[in-house]
Amino acid sequence: MKFSEYNIFNPDGKSNCVIRTFCKIFNKSYEDIYNDLCQIKEELNSSLFNDIEVFETYMKRNNIFKINNIKDIKIKDLKLENGIYVIFCYDKKSFYHMVPIINNILYDKDSKSLDLYIITLYKLKR
Repeated sequence: MKFSEYNIFNPDGKSNCVIRTFCKIFNKSYEDIYNDLCQIKEELNSSLFNDIEVFETYMKRNNIFKINNIKDIKIKDLKLENGIYVIFCYDKKSFYHMVPIINNILYDKDSKSLDLYIITLYKLKR
């Protein structure tokens, strides 16, 4: 697995991993993804735009489906076919994160994500 630095910000200079992941995959603006997630948040009466229920609903509506629950595997040890993937991951403590992988390249703000553990793997189906 390779790494490529990728970051995107809202007009106030803030960045969120869920929004960043979908911006990269769908080549949309930060504001567009944020607004889409907030709309789903309202529909589901959820408290946060980046709750699991919200981002999984967004993914289903955009042909990204859960393909596996994997435990105790670091991202850097994952073997994937070419394609577009979303990984929900964590540090086995209290840090949760989301990253996109496109054709075996992980896109994120730094390479530390390669050492995070996979919670759920999703794949874009075209």
